[in-house]
Amino acid sequence: MVSLIEWTAILSAVAGLSATVFILLQLRHMDKHRDLEISIKLFEWAETERLRKAFRWVETEFQFEDFDKYKAEVEENFEVSDYPYQVEAFFEEVGFLVNKKFVDIDVIVDRLGAYIISNWKKLEPWIFALRKERSDKTFGEHFQQLYKKTIKYMRSG
Repeated sequence: MVSLIEWTAILSAVAGLSATVFILLQLRHMDKHRDLEISIKLFEWAETERLRKAFRWVETEFQFEDFDKYKAEVEENFEVSDYPYQVEAFFEEVGFLVNKKFVDIDVIVDRLGAYIISNWKKLEPWIFALRKERSDKTFGEHFQQLYKKTIKYMRSG
């Protein structure tokens, strides 16, 4: 016959396991909620008029051949000269969040995958030229890693 103490121990073990499962499910839910919250803030930022202008300009007008020619062109128009920096800064932030695992790559690729690829291809020579000009090998590094992760994710899916 099972004593009251044994039943209490069994019930305590079952309650402990149930609580552990519940907590793990809640933590998983919190991660999804965090992904959603971060994603919404990123997408809101991407929809600002200033960044939308920058995206449009980089996609349609930006041509980078060499740094000296670029400097001469952008000295004429400050707003336009800032557009590549705005686009790079946006994707650098997205890349940072993905690289630090604050948001999952699948969430980002689902909404921004094509833009990550097209903007990296447009800005890549400019980013490498700025790295050389500034002697800063880290400029755009999170954007570059985001591009590589995006390509890998898209190929695997």
